[in-house]
Amino acid sequence: MISEPLLNALFVAAGLLLVKMLYGLMGQVRSWPGLAVLHALAGLTLLVTANTLGGLMGLGVGLNRLTLPVSAVLGAPGVGLLWAVKYLL
Repeated sequence: MISEPLLNALFVAAGLLLVKMLYGLMGQVRSWPGLAVLHALAGLTLLVTANTLGGLMGLGVGLNRLTLPVSAVLGAPGVGLLWAVKYLL
């Protein structure tokens, strides 16, 4: 059986790899709806990955009706904005 810290580390690594792959695909997609979908998937994946990593350190943002659309529309900068609003303001 896999221990919980190892499982969390694997989940974070898989999430970061998925975000890297999604942003790599953005250079190949020519249509703006396709780019919007990839951008939203990357933002949501990064939010879940950041919350998993932050949960290990006690720094989570939470998944709710506000954070999901912000991270989907703004992508990676939106996730940074959510963390900045929660912990710096």
